[in-house]
Amino acid sequence: MAKPGAVTEPRGAAGVAPGAEASRAGKALPAPFLGLVAAMGLSSFGDAVWLIALSVTLVGTAGPALAGLVLALGSLPKVLTLLVGGAVADRTGPRRVLITTDLVRAGAMLGGAAAVLLVGPSLPLLAGLIVVMAVASAFFIPASDALRPNLLPAEHLVRGNAVYLAAVRGGQAAGGALGSWLAGLGGLVTVAAVNGVSFLVSAIAAGNTKTLTSKEPRQRVKLRQLGKEIAEGARYVARRPALRTAMIVTGLLELSGAGPINLGLVLLGGTQGAGWLLTAMTLGASLAFVVSVKWPPREKAGRLATAGLAAQVGCLALLATGNLAVGIAAFFTLGLVAGLTALVLVSLAQRWSAKEMRGRVMSILALFTLAATPIGNLLIGVLVEALGVPLTMFAHAAVALVALALLVATPALGRAALTEEKKS
Repeated sequence: MAKPGAVTEPRGAAGVAPGAEASRAGKALPAPFLGLVAAMGLSSFGDAVWLIALSVTLVGTAGPALAGLVLALGSLPKVLTLLVGGAVADRTGPRRVLITTDLVRAGAMLGGAAAVLLVGPSLPLLAGLIVVMAVASAFFIPASDALRPNLLPAEHLVRGNAVYLAAVRGGQAAGGALGSWLAGLGGLVTVAAVNGVSFLVSAIAAGNTKTLTSKEPRQRVKLRQLGKEIAEGARYVARRPALRTAMIVTGLLELSGAGPINLGLVLLGGTQGAGWLLTAMTLGASLAFVVSVKWPPREKAGRLATAGLAAQVGCLALLATGNLAVGIAAFFTLGLVAGLTALVLVSLAQRWSAKEMRGRVMSILALFTLAATPIGNLLIGVLVEALGVPLTMFAHAAVALVALALLVATPALGRAALTEEKKS
């Protein structure tokens, strides 16, 4: 019988008995899951191209200042509705939410393409599309994170997460690299139509997946109870020290790296060096996914997260030197360790959450992650003005050091394992 507060649960991530999980050991990732991964990569590519085409169109329609304001405000609906998305995923089932949000985004993109073709790219129309896509994304993110443990045996969860995230980020990178060319080639209408088709493909792939357990819940969403269910999710996290600390550590991890990784590229590398720093970061992140797919962290997952955070503290401190060669090495290492640490923390949050609470738990984790980026970008700007670049880098290292201290002070997190629990 498991002890209260144990690192792992008596049953697998998807509620499958350990013996059943063991029988699946060594098998490849399920083909329907790999199909979903490929579809997610495709839709991420379409999203990246759409963002570039949208930005170009907004600047041409409303001017740079108003375009920037619209894009910035357009991200608020995602943050404001994330917790609602998690609660809905728990009530109606994450797979069903995934399919629905993909269909909504497909309809928005195809309808938007038709509207732009007929009446032109007016600012209200584009702003409406931005809001619809942001809200749909807020429902999609926690549903996606909650669904993966239901599709994969526990021993494949980390590897599956790594493959999934690699496809998503690979699609984003490819879309970013080719976005300007494709947007210029086809224009906003063509890009929106292609993006809409990619969401239809994604919806079909999500519908083709098979969960490891019984059917998902199929309860009706009751608007009056959503607030109560969101609060229930918050209490669920607050009452579990290891899970609560994992959330805080994730937020601090993102906060310490967001500014240096985004604005720091130019502050540290200048116009010519920024490309080298970005390339180093990308290579490090790519290596992290290769390593986690080939050798997924299991028995020593918590120790890997501890080592990764310690390395992040050192790398951020080294950026204070202002040396480009040191910066390239530090950015490569940051890409490697930040990717591995985040992968471990996400996988632990999935494993430690009861199936009926997982959507809400993952929405809280996503909120910590998404909120850290704008706060981090704002923070680095203020600190550079007040303290200069070297002291600003030390300040970010201090934030990562706080995260490391919290992790070390929580043995259940620092010694966590992503393996099946042995009966005691």
